[in-house]
Amino acid sequence: MADSGVSRAESSTDSLSVYIYDCRPDSKASCEKVVEISGKSYDKFLQAVRQEFSISQNEVFVLTTTDRRQIVRDVYGELTNGRTLHLLQSVDQELATATQERINYLPHYHTIVQSGQYEYYASEGQKALPYAFAELIDNALSATSRNRGVRSIDIRLLFDESQGGPAVVVIDNGRGMTSKELNNWAVYRLSKFTRDDNTFQSDHSGYVRPSPIPRSLNSDISYFGVGGKQAVFYIGQSVRIMSKPVGSPDAHEFVMSKEDFEQKEKNKEEIYSGIIRNRKPGDCSHVRGDEERFLHSLILEEQSKESFTAIVITRIQPEHVTYLKQDFTLWTRELAHIYHYYVHGIHGNEMRNSRSAESTSNIDIQISLIDRSPRLPRLLNLREIDNDMQTLYINSSVAEFEFKASKGGDARVEGLIRYHPFLYDRETYPEDPYALTPESDDDECFVLHTEGRGKRAIFECFWNGRLIPYSSVDEFEWCARPKKVCTVPLECYNRISGVLFTNDYFQVSTNKLTFMDLELQLRDKETIFTRVLNGQEQRVKINREFTAWLKECHERYDKQVKFIGFQGTTTRTDVSTKRLQSPWARFKAIHWDGKVYKTGQQVKSVKTQPILFGTIVQFLLYGDHEGDEYATGGHVQIALEPKELYNEDRTIPISKIDRLATAAAIRKSIDDELAKLPDQLRLTWPEGNSWPDKAVRPAGTPLGPIQVEILNKKGETMSRLPVANVNAKKLLIELKVIWHCKFSYLFFFYHYPTLGKYTLQLQTILSDGESASEWAGKRLPQYTLHFTIKGITVPSSLRVGVPFSLNLEFRDEFGHPTQPPSDIKMHTVKVMIPGLRQDCQSFQVSVRPGPPHQLVVLPDDEVSIENGSPAPFKVEIQDEFQNITAHPKLIVRCQLLGAPDLPVDAVDCSNTGTGLLLAKPIQLKTVNTEQVLTAKFGIPGISCVERTLRVLPSTRVFRVEVYRQDEDSDDVMVIQNMERIDWTAGDTLGSLRFKLYDEGGRLVPLAQKLAHNIKVNWTADVKTAELAKGILPSICIPTKAQGEHFYQVAFRDQHTVDTSFIIVVDQYGNKTDALTAESMKTVSVSADDLDVSALSVKWQASTGTVLVGGVRFASGFPGPRELCFKYQEFEEFSRVKVTAGPPAKINLLDAPEMPLHVLNGRGLDTPFLLQLCDEWGNPVPDQRVVIAIKTLSPQLKLEFRGSFSRNSIPGPVVTLNVIPDPNNPVRLNVEYDSDAILTAGDMFPVFKVTVVSEEGSPVRNANPASLSMLLWQGSASGARPPPGVSNTSIDLSSTLLMLDKEIPEQVGKYIVQFVFVVEKSKCLWSSQIALNVVPNKPVKLVPESPPSTPVVSNSGSLASRILLDKLCLKIVVSCCFFVLFFVHIDITTTTALLKPAISIHNRLNRKIMATMSKKKDQLSQTIEIYRGILETNKQLTTELKSQVHDAASKETQLKSELIKNGIDISKLTNVSVIEDLISKMEADLERIKNEPRRKCTMPDPFKGSPDVLGKIAHLAQVEDDDAAKVISWHLLGDMDCVVTATTAAAKKIYDDTQGRQQVMPLETHRHWTIEPLPHIRNGGSLFRPLGNPVFVRDLLIFPEHAESCNMVFSSLVGDTILVDDLDSANHYRRGVVQCKVQCPTLLTRQGERIRSNGKFGGLQNKAPPIEKLRGQVFGAPLPKEYHAICKQIEHAKKSLPEHIKKSGTCLVYLMCNVLMSSVAYTQCWIQQNNSRSDSL
Repeated sequence: MADSGVSRAESSTDSLSVYIYDCRPDSKASCEKVVEISGKSYDKFLQAVRQEFSISQNEVFVLTTTDRRQIVRDVYGELTNGRTLHLLQSVDQELATATQERINYLPHYHTIVQSGQYEYYASEGQKALPYAFAELIDNALSATSRNRGVRSIDIRLLFDESQGGPAVVVIDNGRGMTSKELNNWAVYRLSKFTRDDNTFQSDHSGYVRPSPIPRSLNSDISYFGVGGKQAVFYIGQSVRIMSKPVGSPDAHEFVMSKEDFEQKEKNKEEIYSGIIRNRKPGDCSHVRGDEERFLHSLILEEQSKESFTAIVITRIQPEHVTYLKQDFTLWTRELAHIYHYYVHGIHGNEMRNSRSAESTSNIDIQISLIDRSPRLPRLLNLREIDNDMQTLYINSSVAEFEFKASKGGDARVEGLIRYHPFLYDRETYPEDPYALTPESDDDECFVLHTEGRGKRAIFECFWNGRLIPYSSVDEFEWCARPKKVCTVPLECYNRISGVLFTNDYFQVSTNKLTFMDLELQLRDKETIFTRVLNGQEQRVKINREFTAWLKECHERYDKQVKFIGFQGTTTRTDVSTKRLQSPWARFKAIHWDGKVYKTGQQVKSVKTQPILFGTIVQFLLYGDHEGDEYATGGHVQIALEPKELYNEDRTIPISKIDRLATAAAIRKSIDDELAKLPDQLRLTWPEGNSWPDKAVRPAGTPLGPIQVEILNKKGETMSRLPVANVNAKKLLIELKVIWHCKFSYLFFFYHYPTLGKYTLQLQTILSDGESASEWAGKRLPQYTLHFTIKGITVPSSLRVGVPFSLNLEFRDEFGHPTQPPSDIKMHTVKVMIPGLRQDCQSFQVSVRPGPPHQLVVLPDDEVSIENGSPAPFKVEIQDEFQNITAHPKLIVRCQLLGAPDLPVDAVDCSNTGTGLLLAKPIQLKTVNTEQVLTAKFGIPGISCVERTLRVLPSTRVFRVEVYRQDEDSDDVMVIQNMERIDWTAGDTLGSLRFKLYDEGGRLVPLAQKLAHNIKVNWTADVKTAELAKGILPSICIPTKAQGEHFYQVAFRDQHTVDTSFIIVVDQYGNKTDALTAESMKTVSVSADDLDVSALSVKWQASTGTVLVGGVRFASGFPGPRELCFKYQEFEEFSRVKVTAGPPAKINLLDAPEMPLHVLNGRGLDTPFLLQLCDEWGNPVPDQRVVIAIKTLSPQLKLEFRGSFSRNSIPGPVVTLNVIPDPNNPVRLNVEYDSDAILTAGDMFPVFKVTVVSEEGSPVRNANPASLSMLLWQGSASGARPPPGVSNTSIDLSSTLLMLDKEIPEQVGKYIVQFVFVVEKSKCLWSSQIALNVVPNKPVKLVPESPPSTPVVSNSGSLASRILLDKLCLKIVVSCCFFVLFFVHIDITTTTALLKPAISIHNRLNRKIMATMSKKKDQLSQTIEIYRGILETNKQLTTELKSQVHDAASKETQLKSELIKNGIDISKLTNVSVIEDLISKMEADLERIKNEPRRKCTMPDPFKGSPDVLGKIAHLAQVEDDDAAKVISWHLLGDMDCVVTATTAAAKKIYDDTQGRQQVMPLETHRHWTIEPLPHIRNGGSLFRPLGNPVFVRDLLIFPEHAESCNMVFSSLVGDTILVDDLDSANHYRRGVVQCKVQCPTLLTRQGERIRSNGKFGGLQNKAPPIEKLRGQVFGAPLPKEYHAICKQIEHAKKSLPEHIKKSGTCLVYLMCNVLMSSVAYTQCWIQQNNSRSDSL
């Protein structure tokens, strides 16, 4: 038979062959075989395959490429040399074993063509690592661009070395790569325009550019075929790519490494060649080595994925690992900036408004950093980052200017400019929080206001939606800052930021760091800019549109200042920079933030030190101005108030004015300052001898003492002026002699020798300056006392027997009056008057020592002492006559001269007049020879005294010298202090001796007493006799070589003197034999249950030690074991504690009988008790093992499996026998008499409804109230009733029988269906039953409409004699009417029926009668119509009156509510007033909401997920700060726990975070019963508690989910109680326990905790400061004022429509009046027409 296949060209002389793997399930080996295909047709090729693999003609097989493309006749001719094929049973057969495919990935020729382009990462001073990650994210975005669901990109930083060393893994859920695409990925410079990802040419379709979309977010950014390779080898030195394409059962894997390249180059092999491994997903049999243990779990994840690509980078550079750990926040923020619009959508991260579904992105980029245990992993989603620059730009802007730029072809740029306003005192243009602030070189720069953007470029540039970080555009001509002054202030141009979005028609560098020529092309004249408004392009002049937009933004959003009332210019000398001293424009007033500030107005400052109060002098604005001017700020000059205190002007920025301060508050603060000035002097007489004004006293009468105090207006004493800026001048009292005191001045005056009038003046003065008695133009307080001194005269005439007195006055040496002395000596004073009967009288006086006159120092001559000894000098203060005298403040000081650092001594002789100086030892530095010092003794006002002091070297032991001298030898080896001595190990260092020297270097003779003070540190056995001879104990050198040992000899007396040396032990000279590896073979190890097979003994030649490894116990129970190490006759024992081995299996304790019977849909009665065990069955208490349950179907088995360190642990399998639940309803069964005839209005037949369970029996406990019947007219609608049909409650008996249900009166087809409500979301529906309702029996015959009044005449005309022509009659069947027949009555045949008949003989009257009969009929019909209208109007009037009454009642109620909430309803006169009031209150709400308060800063990424309430820290709020701190600390371990409504939601979070996140499902908690405090029993207190005890749960405020949160926190805090302090808590606990009641945990507001067992104290029971909680603290609720204003707004808004209804009420009254008038008119008309009709 002729060969019909397609044969290859016979002229081809090259040999072509393919590699074929036999991958069929029954094949024993999967080795490759080579099959020649040169010159063979398709059929011959198949025959060759059958022959090579011994395939019979009856067997069916297929040949595919590694991409599962079947080799058929059409594609056979395109096979190339070296292609790898799979031999399979079917195309979709799973690979039994892995195969290998040889590939070549020679670099593309573009490598040479474009080699001049900048290829590497230029960091421009930044770390390039984030941009390397960006290249890998670019590839992942391109791979996931076709995903309809979530586009997941997972970056894992695996830095746990125990799992295989540092690695970086990037995984996406994209479409994956075939082996051909994986081969193309490896080729350098193979861009998306030149690569061919198809296996055969027939499949090639070429690159198709994506369609234009907003912001060019097309994910088409995997571009040049360069970035991925550069990135992976920049991060590490080896990369492994694993991928599984969509629809393919195979996974492909390829490895490139620097080590492999170097090995191939060394072996002269082809470098750019490798192997792609084709395997089934989850096959990790090829993974070897401990450095990549994490690959096992990574490959196992493949089984659950439809498609994926994983890039695994290993051998990470160490500096990269450090950077990724330490700067985690920095580089993730940079990634969030690069992919901002991919992550957040086309509108960016707008946090102020809720996002629409259209703008939400489905891209999820998750980053996780897993470090060594116990460090917790760090998880971060790029969507959570809120401080990248684009987020800051978006959320600080208030307006946007959108435009487009086009330049021929499809090159287009979308642009956006944002405006960042100036708000009050600052620019809102965002600063980069991580940018370094450059230091200014201009020291004379005087910054008035920092400009917003500064020197930064306006536009950031995005290419295909991702940031190009090193390219920016400064500005365009139409948005540049003008050179001349225009309508918009120039500073507004520095408040704009912008973004440019380009498509890929603009070229970027291969590393995507810079644009090639973007700015150059955009500045080209051919580039057309158009504005985009509401999505539509507008061909307008963009420069004019931009200027108008900018002006509108400035006027609308900038909160600036308007300067009013120009007064000229001035020069400011207070500005340090000369060029900024002028010109400054002066203004009278400003308009700022809706307020006007004028000259002369009093203001208060904020943010100044101190806070200033003053009167506005003028406003200052820098620059040349001639009229009113707008500016972002300026300065204000204020005169400080009160002027009496300050009397100066200050210039501060306008932004420092306190806009919230009221005039009354400012005035009160100024008055309070004025009250601090001195106001009066207060005199007091301590001894009670006060002198009134104009007092007369005899000479010699003491005046005083007087205590004088300076008081301010508040009555407070003062000694200084209360002024902070005048160096706080002191206040003194002047009275001829000025005495300085702190608060008061005490004057003592005794005798006035001169008689006459005196004036005592006390004047407050300042401590310096002219006009010292005045301050700020006012005289300081003063006091004046007038008195008179009169002499005591001897009477010229004396009476006998009557005594008289004479004044005796003592004077000092200066002639001043003084008091007589009272001690020391007694003197007799004798007064004689000759001529008297008793002419003399004597009395005694005592004389005290006089004032200090001289200082006496004893001894008089020089003193010699040893160094370190005291030199006591006795000092005496004597008067002029050498009497020792005492006087206040007599302090004698002694200063030593002649050497550095000498001490100074002082003694107080105020009480005794004597003292002792230099009684402490004088310690000089080393004194080798005699030193002479001078002691200078002095006291103020008395001449100094000097003494000579000689200091001699000390005779105490000052130095210890150790030396070595052998007996009978003169050689002496002195060992210096801290000297290092080399000595042989195991030897003895003997012949050691020592000597003692004093400070002068003199040898101290040894004695038995001194020998007791010698101590050594190498032995305790010291012989005193030997030491007395100067001999030290010998030193035994340790046997361990290569060691250093410290030795010390010390003399310990009152002072310690020591010397030390170090002996370095070497190995030379050891007397033991050297150990060798051969000698160590006899070392043995023994122990009970020791596994000797794993034991290894190795000799370490470098350290001379034996290393024993592989110690393992084969079996037995955990506990202590003894290891015996034996060498020759030496033995050493070591005790070890044997613990359970690694987890190896899971045992089921108390296993039930199998199979385990369980009702369908029910849980198990008893839980499973599992025990984690090691290989030998020992329990393992390892909490890191995670146990999961896997269901094995269809056998209905539960398999328990554990996971530990990504290894699986087998567990038991439980077989289940599921029994149908007899109480679980599954369907409804309805029985009734189907043959019954249903007539309208009768009763339905009996319907018997049975609720059938799973096992087919009726449910016995079915609730009849849960069953409803639905009845509707029409046809059947399937399983559910049509919309709009409502349930009808039916009265059912316990047997679910429907009785006494009436059939509808309408005849037709009906459908009946029953529904049984099982749960809120689960119902059982019966089948729909069709019913036919037939008419009932007839009851009467009536005309369809009443006939008109018959008019007949007795005439010859037949028509005039006909009473009824035809009449339509209906048979009434219950309530339904059916037309049955027509009746035709002729007068010729029914004359007997004509009653009554009216006979009219006159023809004229007959015509009139006929006309009037017709009118009567018409009027009757009209009357009936109007009667209906009248009834309707009456009903409407009644309803409207009711509404008016209700509106008036609501209005009265609302007014009372407004009055209760403090709203003056008299001012609510119109709608605008109410709206203004609401606006003001809403502004207050916003202000209160923005006020700083305690907040929880813990992130909560799970908030908003289905069935998730949030983290514990966010669920509750606490009002009191102290309570919030201690409660947050008490619950610190639970603050991060996420609360969910269901267990399924909790399990999902647990799985997503790999068990790292705490979760708490509400389903597992019960409702707590509310109990009173423990000290309350039966409504009464058992004792009186202290400290205001209260349950902690009662202090928690729940903003939402109150019921659920109550349940959660009741479980967390239980009955924990909060009291005020620790003493109250202990008192409370003692009282509760004494009442025999269990006391719960007690917390105090001061931060202490008393546990329920009574333990308190220690750091674990003391809360740290709230700052150390790091944001993990319960937030504070909004203040009560906020809720009060909300209530006011609510009532005010209610009043707004009420005013509208008020005018509507008038309309209702008007309508009522109109309707009533209409009714009255209609009634009158009806009466008239009724009478008219009657007359007719």
